[in-house]
Amino acid sequence: MFDDVISEYRQKLPPAFAGVSLDQLTGDALRWRTIQNLKCRGEIPTECFVRQGGKKLLIVRDPFLDWWASQLEEA
Repeated sequence: MFDDVISEYRQKLPPAFAGVSLDQLTGDALRWRTIQNLKCRGEIPTECFVRQGGKKLLIVRDPFLDWWASQLEEA
């Protein structure tokens, strides 16, 4: 079931994108503020992110979606 959701996001999201655009790109399914908190607590693998310049944090789609898929569970 989750494979379909993850597959759709792999097709929809660019290979890397600005973290601040996460809310909009995912239809608020994922919230950038929450992801930042999880990242600060070390709960998301570092390979999910790269920096552009000094401040802009980019999300690397495939490792990020792999991590997110591991967090999903049936409701």
